[in-house]
Amino acid sequence: MKKTIQFSILICLILLAGCSSMSKYDDNEVAAIIKEQEITVGELRFLYPDDKALDYLDWAIKVELVKQEIEEMNVDISDKLSVGEDDDWFGQLPPENTEDQGGKQIRKFAESQAKKLNMKPEEFQKQYAKIINEQNAYMVTYLEEKTGIENVEDETAMEELNEKGDALLEELVKENKDEIEVLIQ
Repeated sequence: MKKTIQFSILICLILLAGCSSMSKYDDNEVAAIIKEQEITVGELRFLYPDDKALDYLDWAIKVELVKQEIEEMNVDISDKLSVGEDDDWFGQLPPENTEDQGGKQIRKFAESQAKKLNMKPEEFQKQYAKIINEQNAYMVTYLEEKTGIENVEDETAMEELNEKGDALLEELVKENKDEIEVLIQ
């Protein structure tokens, strides 16, 4: 009897986890609207595995708010974008025979996402790197503008920036809560 109950609970948890999957949504469906700017299911599915994409919706909302704030402040992010040949390493898919664990994870993720999106892994990695690069540029620019902390080189300064950054992002969400509409769960 006890095993039957445990098995039933396990099945329910699996079904609930399956219900939160992005695969039940169409890529064109709007996941959230932030100050009239839409974040689509397809945008989330591109950046994250289907089983984790909804977990990152809050982050995507914060990134969109930061992007809008930087644009309203009319601050140039170009100096934060990685555009040089030396900076392009993330856009390159690691070789299949890489021994580097990080490289293996990057390749596995790119291959999985590319298959889901009907793309070549190399094409996915380039597009993914471009999006992440832009998001990072907006985020770094915003944090530097708001905290005055630039060129963090030591661990203590990084921790301070992270703490201040988390507080700033939470405050930004709170200030804009009336202009954030989440449409999927």
